[in-house]
Formats: sequence, C-alpha cells, structure tokens
Amino acid sequence: MHAKTLLAALFAASTASAAAVNASQADSGAADFGKCTPTMDFQFGRPGRKADEGTFLPTDPLVAQGQQDALNPNIITNRICDQLTNVCDANDAAKALCRQAQAEVQALGTKDASTADAFNSALGF
Repeated sequence: MHAKTLLAALFAASTASAAAVNASQADSGAADFGKCTPTMDFQFGRPGRKADEGTFLPTDPLVAQGQQDALNPNIITNRICDQLTNVCDANDAAKALCRQAQAEVQALGTKDASTADAFNSALGF
C-alpha cells in the first residue's frame, strides 16, 4: 500500500512539473531557430586532423561559416548558440533552449559522437 501511495505522489509531481514546463513553453512560444538548423556533428579525420582524431563542427553552413572544427564540444555549442542571435534570427525560446542544451553538454563532459547526439536531441533534432 505504501508503494502505491509513493508511486501516486511521484506521478502527481511529475505531471505538475510537466504542466509547468508546458505552460512556460506556451508563454514564450515554440522555439524558432530562424534561418538555421543548430546542430553539430562529430567526425574523425577531418582535413588537417589525424585519422583517429575526432572533432566537432556545426552542421549548418550559415552557423559554421568561418568556424574551424574543435576538439572541445563546448566551443561549438557556444558558436551555435551565439549564431542564433548573430545570423539566424532565432526567437528567445530557441536561444534559451540552446543555452540549456549547451549546459547539458558541458555537464556531460564527454567528447565523442554521443556528445553531439545529446546536444542535437536536447534541441529536438
């Protein structure tokens, strides 16, 4: 009986939390990334790199313009989030979502394909 009460309380808490998030998103509108697709990829052996050296790079040409690949994913997530303001004409909801995804990547501390996947997934891609 105690387990059922605990499960019911957890369900109620998660439902209330989800409702608060949905209300917050409704207030700010859906994320609109403007002219850009703010994703990144991870590849081994890019030009100028060793075959076993994996680096990150934005996938959108507008975002990537002038950006070199980087061993550190945080350099690329920072570039992507900055470009949402600088060249993409993204809305505030998209910029906030990008900053959240950036924080998730930083907290992960990984530097492989799963890092790019986590960032892209956090943005809905």
